[in-house]
Amino acid sequence: MKIIEQNQHRLLLRFQKSLWGILLISITLIPFGLFLCLLGLVLQRADYPGIIAVVSGCVMVAISLYIIIKDTEITTYTFDKPKNSILWERQNRFEILHTKSVEFPCHIISGIEVEDVSGSEGGMAFYPRLILASIYWRFYLKSDGSYESAVSIAKTIAQFLDIPYFANKSEAPTSTLDMKIMANREPGQSSWQYLENQVELLRQQLEHHPNDPDIHQDLGISLYYLNRCIHRKEAVTHLHQAERLFESREDSDRAAIARVMTALVSCNY
Repeated sequence: MKIIEQNQHRLLLRFQKSLWGILLISITLIPFGLFLCLLGLVLQRADYPGIIAVVSGCVMVAISLYIIIKDTEITTYTFDKPKNSILWERQNRFEILHTKSVEFPCHIISGIEVEDVSGSEGGMAFYPRLILASIYWRFYLKSDGSYESAVSIAKTIAQFLDIPYFANKSEAPTSTLDMKIMANREPGQSSWQYLENQVELLRQQLEHHPNDPDIHQDLGISLYYLNRCIHRKEAVTHLHQAERLFESREDSDRAAIARVMTALVSCNY
């Protein structure tokens, strides 16, 4: 991630993957996939081998194009003190007119830390994580994965927003979901089993209190962590409903937090 602009009023960060990997895919996988397609057409009289070659070639080309489009995404974070806003934008080089964005107030960020995750090649990658106030939910900022870069960006953001940088993650606040799991989980019960029971309980509560934003928010979070692949769409629905209900109660901070979570869950961030 690069610092594009930095002064006392505004901090602009931008991340985009290197084009070398994209070029490598372009000059290897795509031509090979097209070759398989052509080979399949040549072998069309052989029936089965020809079909296999065409299908394999098409799949390879499709996967290559998906990777190219996905990896050409540009992510921008704009921290603006005078506006008290953080603008998170995602734009693809091939879709200039299609930009996904979410804006929220600076003061709902209560801290920042650096998280380590297992890299794709077996090593460790490091990313800055902003901590949302109230529920202490974390979300990653895009980075190149290096420890030095993640720490540098985290410290820069912490200094700009005047928020704590937790060099030691044990000193950072625990998310409300993790606190509930630790406090209410029965002996021998896994976190997954607890979430499964919690989802059922929250659904029952929602039948009696359909306009309770806290229940919608808790259900959305629980569904996402239970199985983000299966329940992501339903989780987004409940988080979006929580946002609207918080807005109707003129609780702007809680509405902003729900809006951020909706955006993050919707794109499986």
